[in-house]
Amino acid sequence: MIFSIGSIPERKWHEREGCVRTMAVGTLYKGRTCGKEEVKMAKGFTISRVGHIGIQVTNTDRSITWYRDVLGLTLTGRWPMGENGEMAFMRFTDDHHNIVLFTHPTRVTDENRHAGYNALQHIALEVADRDEWLKALADLKRKGVEIVQGPLIHGPEGGPGAGRNFGGSGSRSFYFLDPDGNRLEIYTDMMKVPEGEQFPRAEYAEVFKK
Repeated sequence: MIFSIGSIPERKWHEREGCVRTMAVGTLYKGRTCGKEEVKMAKGFTISRVGHIGIQVTNTDRSITWYRDVLGLTLTGRWPMGENGEMAFMRFTDDHHNIVLFTHPTRVTDENRHAGYNALQHIALEVADRDEWLKALADLKRKGVEIVQGPLIHGPEGGPGAGRNFGGSGSRSFYFLDPDGNRLEIYTDMMKVPEGEQFPRAEYAEVFKK
């Protein structure tokens, strides 16, 4: 995951077992490994994946067209919401929906449409393998989509570029924007961290240090 870099004040470290120790938001990964957390996460159930994401948009017709023609989603349906808004369900395969588009609840103008109302930092869309990832990169470029970051590999194997210090997942990634400026990522090859293991493992932890 990529966090924006800015002049945000330093915040408290978050520590989770099995993860790289990172700041909450706003600063670069410091290359430290995490310790044991004091309170165990509840294991009463298991969440398997991100099921769907809701996105506020300034023009529903335009966004439906973009998500359909650029990313290949299918419109399941659209319904009114509130007095003047609506919602549209869109899907990748046979799920009822994976992305839901909502009319933004406030009056949006050219001056304020990118003024920070988007609550999402980015949406990551996984593809099966490197071959599919390259197809996605080539297809979006053919469609005139600007790649705003990447292609890159997250971790030391990516070299001294933009993905060097962001958690070291090993995933291949690139980033682009939808019509409302929502940041999207397409990635593949994210490594697994088996339950009970710490990342990075002791035998290669040194390669994550600057």
